[in-house]
Amino acid sequence: MTGNRLVTIPTVDHGLVAVPEPAWCTGHGWQPNPYLADVTHNSARVRASAATAAYGLVEVMRARITHAPYAVLQPEPHPLVSVRLDVALDLDPADALKVVQGLRVAALRLEKVAAEAARLRGERL
Repeated sequence: MTGNRLVTIPTVDHGLVAVPEPAWCTGHGWQPNPYLADVTHNSARVRASAATAAYGLVEVMRARITHAPYAVLQPEPHPLVSVRLDVALDLDPADALKVVQGLRVAALRLEKVAAEAARLRGERL
């Protein structure tokens, strides 16, 4: 990973810890005083949605690159893709087709996130 900068994070178990932070990380304000094993780098979220008549705008996918380099229970030596697909609706046929369109957009966006994660890992897809 290139573009790392050093940031200092106050942790519960190790006090102030200087950790390399990748350029794609959005920061750690969402994660106040974590245990070192819980320090996680997250990219900006990528989303896809569908505009339905019955439910309005419905989010169908959320994804981002994530990396917890100090994880103990499930070590993450390289960045991963965190993805959430979520559609649990009763739809008429027209709205179902709108969800299909949203899922197609989600697939394209998820492919881009996966390709970027592979690049960060030094891999080819």
